[in-house]
Amino acid sequence: MWLIILSTWEGAYRLTAYDRDKNPDGWKPWVFPAPSHVLDASLSMLNLRTAFGDPVGPHWPRLATERSAAAAQRPWYRSQLIEAVVVSAARLLTGFGFSIALGVVLGLAMWRWEELDRFLGPLFLGMQTLPSVCWVPLAVLTFGLNEHGILFVLVMGSFFAIAIALRDGLRTIPPLYQRAGLMMGARGWKLYRYVLLPASLPAMTSSLRQGFSFAWRSLMGAELILAVQRHGLGFLLEMGRNLSDIAQVVAVLIVMVLIGMAADRWGFAKLQQRVQARFGLAAR
Repeated sequence: MWLIILSTWEGAYRLTAYDRDKNPDGWKPWVFPAPSHVLDASLSMLNLRTAFGDPVGPHWPRLATERSAAAAQRPWYRSQLIEAVVVSAARLLTGFGFSIALGVVLGLAMWRWEELDRFLGPLFLGMQTLPSVCWVPLAVLTFGLNEHGILFVLVMGSFFAIAIALRDGLRTIPPLYQRAGLMMGARGWKLYRYVLLPASLPAMTSSLRQGFSFAWRSLMGAELILAVQRHGLGFLLEMGRNLSDIAQVVAVLIVMVLIGMAADRWGFAKLQQRVQARFGLAAR
């Protein structure tokens, strides 16, 4: 299906491509790129010069062999796209780790103490609806244009969702589990260690999956606005805008989407399925 969509998209461009003399009102690739231009932009960010977007001719696609001196000294695995992915991944692991720790502690506390939940619950719901980019001005004024500012936006944009999702998930634990544990002599910390904590694992995996989506969006928004020394994917997106390179903008957006989909499908979704199957909540 996707092959049909991309082929139709590329074919429409080839049939209506802009030509200053023959078709001045045609499809302008600098306004909306075709798949071939997005492919050229993606490979260019990997230090590979191609010309798939050129008009089809006898020697198409005429792969470019010339490279700049800077690109010639850097292989594809040291290109700006790969380095940006690594930088963004490192920030995500660090900030998401803080979000998990903070969200789990507060989520457990709100589930355990009803008074605390009445106090923090409505506030956390309001904070969760706040767009993550709204934290950027506070981050700039408090931490400046540095890594701490980006991590602040990431944490503030995700840990509220983790705490709320975990609290709501823990509320689905049947009270029978706690009564059964008490009848079998599990009291105090043993009740939490052997009964409530294992029973909370399905809720924890669900909260982590939801929190990751918030964390990823927060990170991309922070990198887009906060230009710091280490350049992540958000910086590449902003650089494409500054250079009016819409093909690069679309290419970076596709990379962001693919990374988010891969992490969700092959990471958190797999973990959630395994935990749910372990507790009989889903088929193995």
